[in-house]
Amino acid sequence: MNLLLLSILAAVAVNIIISDIKQRKISNNWVLLNFAVCLSLALLLDVFPMWQGMLVSLVTFVIGLGLFRFKIFGAGDIKLLMGYSLCFNFPLALTNLIEFLLVGGVVVGVQLGWAYVTAGFGELKQRGVPYGIAISLVSVFNIGCLVFEKAGI
Repeated sequence: MNLLLLSILAAVAVNIIISDIKQRKISNNWVLLNFAVCLSLALLLDVFPMWQGMLVSLVTFVIGLGLFRFKIFGAGDIKLLMGYSLCFNFPLALTNLIEFLLVGGVVVGVQLGWAYVTAGFGELKQRGVPYGIAISLVSVFNIGCLVFEKAGI
């Protein structure tokens, strides 16, 4: 069951990444499905007390509001990260944060390189950077590690 949910989560992540690249928008429907799958996985994995994942998700929301207010992160990115955060305890949430910021830096570098080649700096500034790529890739990878660890694979 966990592997099935992980497969669904990966498929949702692919759709989120495609949407974020093309439109720089993450649909609330994908975010809601992502949240439901992550909640189910968090309950089934039972690798730590559930309150830690809920607290991490709440802290993500509060910090995310500040980042959204200053136009550093989009609302879709924050909602997406809140869903993934349900599966993380405190140490894994910190690891996930560091990893997705590093991968996000690579995404920014690629975006800047592409803007340099196409002289599209104005478009980059207007559209922003699709952080949903980094958030989804890293979070699904970390949740996958939890699932495989629990399965003994």
